[in-house]
This record gives sequence, C-alpha cells and structure tokens, in this order.
Amino acid sequence: MNKNLKRAVVLGMAAITLLTGIPATPVLAAEKTPVHTSVQSTGKGDSQKVTVKVTLDKTTVTDGRVAVEYDPSVLELKSDSEGIKFADADVNKSFEDGASKGVAYAFVGEAPKTVNGTLMTVQFAVKKGLKSQKTTIGTKVFGINNEEAAVVEETLLQDEVEVGRPKLVKPSINSISQTLIGAYVHWSKDPNADGYVVYRSTSKNGKYTKIATISGFNGYWDVMVANNKTYYYKVVSFQGSGNSRVYSEESAPVSIKIKKFFGFFG
Repeated sequence: MNKNLKRAVVLGMAAITLLTGIPATPVLAAEKTPVHTSVQSTGKGDSQKVTVKVTLDKTTVTDGRVAVEYDPSVLELKSDSEGIKFADADVNKSFEDGASKGVAYAFVGEAPKTVNGTLMTVQFAVKKGLKSQKTTIGTKVFGINNEEAAVVEETLLQDEVEVGRPKLVKPSINSISQTLIGAYVHWSKDPNADGYVVYRSTSKNGKYTKIATISGFNGYWDVMVANNKTYYYKVVSFQGSGNSRVYSEESAPVSIKIKKFFGFFG
C-alpha cells in the first residue's frame, strides 16, 4: 500500500471508530505479548483515581490503532498522554463503542521502528457518591503492524478494578474508662471510614448530642463530664465531606458512671 495512503487510513481510524465499533475477542492482558496493560487505583471514595497504562515489549512496528474503553456511568476521563513517539499520530478522546466511551490512539512511523515502553497512559476519576462496585476497562487493539505483517491482531484486553465507596461497617464501642482527664471512649476502627462522630446523652433512650468529630483516631477523651453522673455514648463513622458525606449506622449505646475522688477523676 502507498505510504501516504496507509498513513491516511491508519490515522483516520481514530475518528472512524467513533461511528463503527469493531468486535474483538476478550483475552487476559498477560496473554497478548507484546502488549500489556496495568491498572492502578489510588485514593478512596470521592478522591479515587484510576490510571491505566498500555505498554509494549521490545518489538518493531510501523503503525497501529489502540483504544482504552471505560464505562462513563462509573468513570470520568481526566487526562491522557502518549509515550512512544511516531512520525504521525492522532488521538480521539470522544471515541464511542456502544455504551462504552474511550480514548483512541492511531500512530504511523516513517519506517519500521524498534520500540519498548509506554504506549499510552489514561487517568480517570471515579464518579462522586458511587457505591462500591467492580468496573471493567478494556484496551481494544485494532491492530499493530510491521509493514504488512501483523504484530498484534485485533483483540481486546480487559482489566477489572474495584471503585467507589466500600460500605461502612456499623461501629462498636469496645470500652469506656474513667481517666485522670475524664471519660475515654474507644471503638472499633473501620479502614474504609474517613472519620467518626461521637454522640452523648444522659439517658439511654434520650436525645444524643454531637460532642466531637474525629479523624485519624478511634478514641476520644470526654473532659466535659460531671461527678456522679451517668453518660451514654454512641459512635457513627463517615466517608467524604460536605453534602456528599455518607454515614454508617449508629453503634449500640454504652454507658459509664463518673466517680471523682477528692475532686479528681479516678
């Protein structure tokens, strides 16, 4: 095929696939050498980011077309970058294939080129307020070639990643003890919680008042207690902040009666 004509056909694929999805057979990423994918998740809850990296083992290529696809109801595209440089390349960030969206990348070299490294990197943000679930990110290879020889034929590599807010566990107050500075409330720790809210009442079934919001700890010293009084405590864990904050169920109430000795806490 004439080089200029081939260049036009390859680069045009990034736009054409917007209208016509090409079917492919799903395979495990590790089984389709020399193309590999990796998915890394950082942060949690509304701050979670998912980064997809498509890499090539050392191989000789002249042209190719690749698209990273995602579920737009779960993920939002934040950025993309292309690593290995070719004479001509085209990126389509509006690629669509059925219900999936994606970033399509088409590239052509002036001559066969031996490459090794990152082909493209795509980063996503997780939709805010999303409940914990698994989502599949597909890397569709329309073809990677060395002149007329196929290096990688049409195929689909799939990676599954856990996204969203894991369900919060109902806290449990482990103990309440009287210390030199007041009552110390200690509760079970939830690794999925961003913090806890402590409530107090002077009766088990009475009105509970918020007395503290805690982050980074699963214990609280209550110094605003009076002698010979019984206090009831509850704890709620939370994720997120502001209007998007979500809460767990309340812990069961636990009580303590304060006793001072010679004007001091025991």
